[in-house]
Amino acid sequence: MSSSRHLLSVLVSAAALLATAAAPASASDVSPSRTAEELAQRKAPVLVDCLRHDQIAPREYMLACADGNNGLRGLRWKEWTARVAHGTGEQVANDCVPDCAGGRFHTFRVRVEVYRPVHRAGKAPYFSRLKVVYLDERPAGSGPSQTYSLS
Repeated sequence: MSSSRHLLSVLVSAAALLATAAAPASASDVSPSRTAEELAQRKAPVLVDCLRHDQIAPREYMLACADGNNGLRGLRWKEWTARVAHGTGEQVANDCVPDCAGGRFHTFRVRVEVYRPVHRAGKAPYFSRLKVVYLDERPAGSGPSQTYSLS
């Protein structure tokens, strides 16, 4: 596959992940809220996606908004409280070898924890940290877990 075709394939995949990340969750153990008003009334912390939409218990979540080379999918949330949320799923990450356009995507089973809610005026608080714990294999050069700042 030529480099330009592969790049197009990566971009199409990233766009698809972004589109699904923006959609509300529907098949998880924790039911999602449907409107921003409901979220604010509940005061349950949310995850803010790449499009700046508030989500509770998303099935997909993009970790690399700029290029779509790292994301979570198949998320199933077991707990979603005012302080923390826990779930499991898969991380799909590009190895970027020899570069991100020519790299390959790999899938890793993970446990996910979101925590450290930050309050916002007139809106539901948002979780500002996301921790990924690798259950089996992990990306080259990664430790047993990775923590992302979501602020």
